[in-house]
Amino acid sequence: MHNMKQVLKIVPAIIILAGGVWGWKYFSDKANEEKDKPKFSRQDRERSRFARAQQTLAMELHAEDYPVILETQGIVRAASTTSLTPQVSGKIIKLSAHFENGAFFKKGDILAEIDPTDYEADIISAEASLARAESSLAQEQARAAQALRNWKDIGFDDEPNDLVLRKPQLREAEANVEAQKAALEQAKRDLTRTKVRAPYDGRVRERSVGLGQSVGTGTQLGDIFSTSYAEVRLPLSSRQLSQLEINERNLSSIPLKLSNALIENEDITWDAQIVRVEGELDETSRELYVVARIVDPFGLDSGHHPLRINQPVKAHIKGNTLNRVYEIPRTALHGADEVILVVDNKIQRQQINIVWSTQETVLTDSPELENTMLALSRLTYAPEGSPIRIIKTNSDTSKEGPPAASAPNKDTKTQKKSAKSPQTSNA
Repeated sequence: MHNMKQVLKIVPAIIILAGGVWGWKYFSDKANEEKDKPKFSRQDRERSRFARAQQTLAMELHAEDYPVILETQGIVRAASTTSLTPQVSGKIIKLSAHFENGAFFKKGDILAEIDPTDYEADIISAEASLARAESSLAQEQARAAQALRNWKDIGFDDEPNDLVLRKPQLREAEANVEAQKAALEQAKRDLTRTKVRAPYDGRVRERSVGLGQSVGTGTQLGDIFSTSYAEVRLPLSSRQLSQLEINERNLSSIPLKLSNALIENEDITWDAQIVRVEGELDETSRELYVVARIVDPFGLDSGHHPLRINQPVKAHIKGNTLNRVYEIPRTALHGADEVILVVDNKIQRQQINIVWSTQETVLTDSPELENTMLALSRLTYAPEGSPIRIIKTNSDTSKEGPPAASAPNKDTKTQKKSAKSPQTSNA
């Protein structure tokens, strides 16, 4: 029992001693670890911080002249359309192969023929009536001459009056001859009109009659339209009009290109020309419509790919040239008018003055952007002055440089942006 009490007295001392030895060993090892760690300079720490910085694609900004291309849309319409109706009545006895839906025809082509029998008979009758009238005139002229001789033979001193000389009868006979001549000409015209001819080079939209059908002067034979040129109405907003110099007395200086609005990235285009400006703004949209003309829209003379009536088209109109502006991808815009620049490998937020914009780009005339590096990547965290580094492309490895570099464009390869290929605006 006495020995057990002695053991219990020394156990706490042993525990305290063991704890002290363990503590000395622990702190001694920690000190050795700190001693063995490599020493980093301030520059090394900055390099490490730079390596962990956000990355971005970038491009160098340079001011260039930018030709504005205005984009709008419209529907191709036939410039001249006609509802074809006959000028005489009768039965259709012949229809031309050129008078089918979609068929082309030339000016003067016979599209339909009406039975001419009655009109040929009218000519014969008119010729007979004219012959009788001419005979009556000859007889009346003879009577007038005989009356004058009789007056002289009798020896009257006075001049004979008109009744004596049969002048009223003579004028009536002369007028009857002229009337019969006119009737004959009318009969000949009616016979000619039994052949329904095309008034211009064109195309059939729809034929409305069939062979053997009786038609009158008001019967619609079909709808046709001219193929010499087509037109398209193009709306322009007030914003677009501000970039277009329109001289309504001389519109030949405004060329434009048309493309198919139904097929994206199609290479086929058509040349057109603005020929007139409508006189008032649209009441709803407050847009002004200009009318563009396309010569030979079906390519009949040029062999060009044909346009279609009622085809939607995009129009690209050459507008004014903006001098010394910077073209910035819309994806690089933060908010309404702010971009991020990379200056000495740090973020600098910069507000810009936007003078024009398209779906893909914005144009600014802010002179402080000259020779600066524009961050192109979308940055989720971009406070002013935070570190950032530029990478060459999306696929290349990043090229790191010291944060103390005087200008990022000297130690990194970047993309240069040119504004020589303008984008289009559909505003």
